[in-house]
Amino acid sequence: MNMRLSPFDDYPFHQAPTPFATVYTSDAHYNDGYFCAFYAAEWYFCTGLRLHPNVNVIDGWATVAHAHRQTSVRASRALHPRYDDLAVGPIRYEIVEPMRKLRLIAGDNPAGVAFDVVLEAQAPPVIEDRYQHFKYGAVVNDLIRYTQICRATGHARVAGESFAIDGWHGMRDHSWGVRSSMAVPTGIKGVDRLDAESVRRALRMWVPFQVEDHCGFYNTHEAPDGTPIDFEGRLDYADGRSVHLTAVRHELDYIPGTRWPRGGTLELDGDDGETRRYTLELRGTPADVQGGGYYRGWRDGLSAGVYRGDEVVEHDSYDASPAAAAGGPPHVPVKHRLGPTEFPMVMVEANGARGMAHFEHTMNGPYPRYGFE
Repeated sequence: MNMRLSPFDDYPFHQAPTPFATVYTSDAHYNDGYFCAFYAAEWYFCTGLRLHPNVNVIDGWATVAHAHRQTSVRASRALHPRYDDLAVGPIRYEIVEPMRKLRLIAGDNPAGVAFDVVLEAQAPPVIEDRYQHFKYGAVVNDLIRYTQICRATGHARVAGESFAIDGWHGMRDHSWGVRSSMAVPTGIKGVDRLDAESVRRALRMWVPFQVEDHCGFYNTHEAPDGTPIDFEGRLDYADGRSVHLTAVRHELDYIPGTRWPRGGTLELDGDDGETRRYTLELRGTPADVQGGGYYRGWRDGLSAGVYRGDEVVEHDSYDASPAAAAGGPPHVPVKHRLGPTEFPMVMVEANGARGMAHFEHTMNGPYPRYGFE
């Protein structure tokens, strides 16, 4: 028997007759980890850390987008025997208070992007619907995620410039399960796929936000004709009220010649019968997640969750100006670049209340309503 105990195993919360370090499936695409961001006008930081127990990998990253430039550091190491150490290279996470405070550290590194901040939750976590995706009869995605709106406090240093992070807007998510975009691609192919399985998710919006007296979150995907494929969301008010959201309507404006949203309007319908209206305005430089190693973002052309050795650190910095062609790390072939996906937006409610949104936005293929064929 080749199973390892960790300090976590002293807690009586096991879900299977194995230690925590051995998960319920042997699928190499199983992973468990975090995506976090903190942002203010003109500055956007994001970071992630993820365990891939079936390939013996933990990897993490930190990136900053500022003044039309994105700079990133990525790190990977063997997960065992330090299974209980949420650290890789210069990246370290500390759970100060579960579901309330998470400390994020990026120590000195070749990219020159360092920070030490605590994310403090502003509302209870939103548990998103379980996502299951089948392809030619096989389960290729099966995961769950919770998301929290936060405020960030601490300090950062970028290219030698130090500054305080004083109550910046922020968000964090924690997801676990099987994700096909992680680890070595499986390459499942076939000819008998059902139409229902191949509906194109043309537009994705995943949006945590805070506007003065309330926090909010919604997540939706739409088909090329604008038909919603799914929708979920919630508002949490400072007085303790919660409102479940039932729909979103949007009028987005794009930087000419690009698929970059630069603002627009949102209408969010609640189950209390009210519709809340907001405007959005891009403030600063958006970031792409390939800088963090997602979607072939590592220098070896692969994604997160690939064993690269006992300890590996790599970094890059590249132009992030608006352009018709998708940008990304210079080592990623142009045909595989995503362009920016994370847009820091100033958000203003119709009554004048102000805040910010972490506006995750992707557009795949045609979406005629906004002129994308």
